[in-house]
Amino acid sequence: MDVSVELRGVTKRFDDIIAVNNMSLEIARGEFFSLLGPSGCGKTTTLRLVAGFEAPTAGEILINNQDVSDKRPYERNVNTVFQNYALFPHLTVVGNIRFGLERKKVAKHQMGDLIDEALDLVRLQGMADRYPHQLSGGQQQRVALARALILRPEVLLLDEPLGALDLKLRKEMQLELKTLQEKIGITFIYVTHDQEEALTMSDRIAVIEQGVLAQAGTPEEIYEFPRTRFVADFIGVSNFFSGKVTRQDETSLHINTDGGLRVILTADDRNRENQSVHFSIRPEKFMVEPETGRSDWENRFPGFIKNRIYLGDSIHYVISLSDKETITVFLKNRSSGQRQAIFSQGDKVYVSWLREDAIILKD
Repeated sequence: MDVSVELRGVTKRFDDIIAVNNMSLEIARGEFFSLLGPSGCGKTTTLRLVAGFEAPTAGEILINNQDVSDKRPYERNVNTVFQNYALFPHLTVVGNIRFGLERKKVAKHQMGDLIDEALDLVRLQGMADRYPHQLSGGQQQRVALARALILRPEVLLLDEPLGALDLKLRKEMQLELKTLQEKIGITFIYVTHDQEEALTMSDRIAVIEQGVLAQAGTPEEIYEFPRTRFVADFIGVSNFFSGKVTRQDETSLHINTDGGLRVILTADDRNRENQSVHFSIRPEKFMVEPETGRSDWENRFPGFIKNRIYLGDSIHYVISLSDKETITVFLKNRSSGQRQAIFSQGDKVYVSWLREDAIILKD
């Protein structure tokens, strides 16, 4: 991997608080890489460490294989876009974009072409003379991007830049930002607490829990194969089960769950005989049938519908399998020719899942 940014055992302390704890990451050149986690987990501190706004207590930060741990922000070939955009209200669009060029003392005869190129890149042609208060939120965000990109940084750092936008515009800008990143080909490091946003935009995601890297991988890896309960619970929705392995063979784990279900899972590479295990299943992985259903899936259990939420493109069910185990199930609302059976509150049903759709979690 052609590494653009690397963190080697980076720790950041604020008095007695450890904001980032022994974090090691490699981010590829030209990658859209997201730092994802709840508020206070250390993702913004990690971004500020890369930017040079904070100095690491321990460890090294490398950009282009050069240690920049003790370098100031202006000594690093990076730029940052913040959530509030930080536009100068007394300057026009061009004035805001030109600001960085002036500070870098770019020759005036070069500025015109660079500014035109930046305006074209973020689709703000014809708005050069407007002031920030005359722009929409999405247009203001594009100005902030143009101002950062015109300096042609090696790495662009983005700290929840879409957080101030309404939901519809935010979704539009997610796609625009990803398209822009692919077009210019530089490394983006993006901070967000929004799981859907990270899944939509990222080449890879680092999930952070209390300053510790919980898991890094592609969106598919993070969603389909979470390693811990925290990751499974934070990314999307999961159903969690606990139980004890009663028998293990080469391919199968036979488990009695705490709620009295006897389930079969795919065995991993550990000896789990007579051990407690925890596993998760995503809501869309289940099949739900009426009492007359005849599924031959090996994990098949009776239950009843406790609640039903109609969401247009899907229906969410809360289903009780036992006194101790209640699950959430998402079923697609298919076309009339392929319509999934629709159940009502109180209906008795059978719930099934494939063994490979259950993910064993780290203890």
